[in-house]
Amino acid sequence: MPSPTAALTLSALYIYPIKSAGRISLDSSQIGPRGLQHDRRWMVIDEAARPLTQRECPAMRLIEVVLTEDGLSVSAPNMPPLAVPWQPLGLRRQADMWGQPLACVSVSGEASAWFTAYLGQPCDLIYMPDGEERWQPADRPYRSQLGFADGNPFHLISEASVADLNLNLSRPVDPQNFRPNLVIGGGSAYQEDFWRLIHVGNLTFEVVESCARCSVLNVTAQGTRSAEPLRSMARLRRDGQAILFGQHLVQHAPYSERTGHLHVGDALEVLQAGETRNPVYV
Repeated sequence: MPSPTAALTLSALYIYPIKSAGRISLDSSQIGPRGLQHDRRWMVIDEAARPLTQRECPAMRLIEVVLTEDGLSVSAPNMPPLAVPWQPLGLRRQADMWGQPLACVSVSGEASAWFTAYLGQPCDLIYMPDGEERWQPADRPYRSQLGFADGNPFHLISEASVADLNLNLSRPVDPQNFRPNLVIGGGSAYQEDFWRLIHVGNLTFEVVESCARCSVLNVTAQGTRSAEPLRSMARLRRDGQAILFGQHLVQHAPYSERTGHLHVGDALEVLQAGETRNPVYV
């Protein structure tokens, strides 16, 4: 396992209230049973009630989201601002989350029309209410509930790993390209590949699997598709069919005790590490 070269700290904290839309940088965040507060509780779906992401709609990269007292303020190029309430009272409807049916709430006709106009196809903005349960598979010892995240409530990357990766890329990336929740400063490149149990602030997390990257990583800041950086990463970070970068976490605590806060500047302590890289389940 690589040896650390500097103290490890939480250097940045991000949420993505609308799945695959803009990030929000936070100084601190409350933690709940589904992860960071407000993270991926809204999602855009197509006519078949399936998720729309930057994989299908790279223009979603240009959607900006801001937290307000009343909910979210959403903006995009050549579109009027859209107000989204914290607790939408729209019609109940079912979404198809990778084959899993979920009971959700349609935010409003105005929101549906806004996203339909911007993305150029019929779609709807939905919200996952607190009463809807979406669990990770039962074989996980500290399985978590989820919002609309693909498979895990927390995603961690390291600044040192991004810096090392950029030495081998023709188009440099920054940590935000990977859409992490937690960014770690200090330590050595790819040290996080070996972590199994970590303590951040006053919370403990199990490092459950490496993150298999998808084509969202190739969407540029202008909302267009590119072949990079995945093409280069396939030479550097491939494991079987997966291209790995970053780690997925769950809170290492009984479900009833999954509360607390994270703050930028919190120290990270590695409680347990493995001799081999963390596996990925694909």
